[in-house]
Amino acid sequence: MNELRQYTIGDFWNKLLSGVAMAIVVAVTPGAIIAPFITGLAQHSDFWMTVYNTTNMGTYIVSVAAAILAANQFDFTMIEKASVALAAFAGSGAAVYSKGTWTLVGMGDLINTILVIAIAIVLIFLVRNYVGSFSIIWEPILCASVVGAFGMWSYTYVHMISMTVGDILNSFTNLQPVLLCTLIAMSFAVIIATPLSTVGLGYAIGISGIAGGAASVGATACFMMVAVATYKVNGKGVSFAMFWGSVKMMLANFVKHPRMLLPIAVVGALVGFTDSFIQVKNGSAYAGFGQPVGPINSFTYMHGSIGLNILLLALIYFVLPILYSIVVYLIFKKIPKLYNENDWKVDLSK
Repeated sequence: MNELRQYTIGDFWNKLLSGVAMAIVVAVTPGAIIAPFITGLAQHSDFWMTVYNTTNMGTYIVSVAAAILAANQFDFTMIEKASVALAAFAGSGAAVYSKGTWTLVGMGDLINTILVIAIAIVLIFLVRNYVGSFSIIWEPILCASVVGAFGMWSYTYVHMISMTVGDILNSFTNLQPVLLCTLIAMSFAVIIATPLSTVGLGYAIGISGIAGGAASVGATACFMMVAVATYKVNGKGVSFAMFWGSVKMMLANFVKHPRMLLPIAVVGALVGFTDSFIQVKNGSAYAGFGQPVGPINSFTYMHGSIGLNILLLALIYFVLPILYSIVVYLIFKKIPKLYNENDWKVDLSK
């Protein structure tokens, strides 16, 4: 219990969520980037179908990977990590039991998975000093049979809430695309600059279609604004890294200077507003990704002229976010209380 008390509530959840976020990115990225390019080939070749299936297989083990990486954040032993993984897989909903057969159905419900992982980690902290050398027996039993069973029970209710939130957002986006696309893009532009995972959030609340596209272009807007803002004070290397999504390396800057989020929010809103007319789409598993994953998967939802579709994607994911970022950068530079170039300096010596 004393080991658990060394973590504040904030520290506990930051560690847990960082592990979950990394697991999602690692598991989903192969399918997100490779699968769209080989879908056509897979329909006519057993070899390419095998490649297609293996690249998408990571989706099914998100709960297991998330549990292991989250437990690793707390320096758990191998037995403890595996025990947390048992509970997470059982409570994720990634596998469904029917008529004597287990069927893999996808990633499951991420919110319920996170809840189960948190309970399993706390439980291990509570019992580890009592089970001693019998940990290999008691910890798997407690996590799989007790926490796992609780997760399977809570899944129905948590998943219902998650899907309801996603359905509401998706419905409102279809009814009021200008307002909702603007707000979603602005929100995801800011959220990706925090310790929270936009990938996990997008999947957890199930936003897809136009809402998913707005989330994706919003994340990209953050990349572009940070790339533009860091170019002068950090040089081409850092700016290039930000362009491709390495904004998390600036978390310390964002925490120390929250005003940095203002231009990011503005660019996100502008890109989202523009996207409300173009209305690119994306699935919930890819909504939290910016480029390059975002445009690749948005392309799979598009019909008509390939050339025109590529032009539209280039416009909303690259050209306009960069132009908006330059304009916002130049405007905010004239407002010293809201913008200081030194805020964007990245200390690479750490």
